[in-house]
Amino acid sequence: MKKKLREEALARRNEILAEVRAEKSRRITEHILQSEAYKQAKTVFSFVSMGSEVETRDILRQAWQDGKRVAVPKTERNRTMIFLKIDSFSDLQEGRFGVMEPIGEEEAVPAEGDLFLVPGALLDRRKNRIGYGGGYYDTYFENYKGYRKIGIAFSEQISETAIPTEKYDIPLDDIVTENGWEE
Repeated sequence: MKKKLREEALARRNEILAEVRAEKSRRITEHILQSEAYKQAKTVFSFVSMGSEVETRDILRQAWQDGKRVAVPKTERNRTMIFLKIDSFSDLQEGRFGVMEPIGEEEAVPAEGDLFLVPGALLDRRKNRIGYGGGYYDTYFENYKGYRKIGIAFSEQISETAIPTEKYDIPLDDIVTENGWEE
């Protein structure tokens, strides 16, 4: 069931025209950067966008300009990942699954007040998410707690009906689309 929902959601996202995705990403970036969650964060944890995902590079650029630390994920074995600090996009190289990953070694662990941006294929109003099927984020959330997990997605990725969940699925704290912070 999740696999089918994931495939349908990714197909919808991929159908969004590039210029429309760019505008929606710009609006999501504005909502994030204008939020108290961003303003108060010392560290921004984020994925580095690829393909048709919400573009995150402008958020990361602004975080560096604002003197914040930036940390991005690096996948490891056994469905685990760590977040490593980066100081610029030149600190990235293509890693597993074709995802841009950090080359540094300074691990960052999220703390209360940090901003943690999460990708997903499909999200629902109860703040559940279907990711890409690897379980990396749920495993990470289980091991590190106490910070705000914010899903960023296009409105086309929000399901009005509940997503099926399993005991290991960990819900988000907030969702931001181009329309703003979802209730």
